[in-house]
Amino acid sequence: MATLYWKSTCTTARNVRAALRAVHPDLGDRNYAKDPLTLAEVRTLVAAAGGVAAVLNTTHAIAKEGGWKASPPDVETFAAAAVAECNLLRRPILLVGDRALVGNQAPAMLAALAASRG
Repeated sequence: MATLYWKSTCTTARNVRAALRAVHPDLGDRNYAKDPLTLAEVRTLVAAAGGVAAVLNTTHAIAKEGGWKASPPDVETFAAAAVAECNLLRRPILLVGDRALVGNQAPAMLAALAASRG
């Protein structure tokens, strides 16, 4: 099963979602701007992406102030921060099985979806 985690106010996320759904109209998705993520979900996304650095929006003020670009926080610190401020997450994030693809990667995401559906 695959799920796209996206934010409806993000143009890139909307564009990637449209591209994916044009080919896979049954793709599950989660607009976390309207339906906030839980700590467990953020932990899952971090693990599937390969670590905090992969999902961290380094342009966010909290990330800049914390020096997180150079030294990302631990998973628990990041998860708590991302639940409180969803803009700390890069977007969109496609979770396919136990692997996550992050950012503006529509071609790679389409390939991952095709491979997962065999």
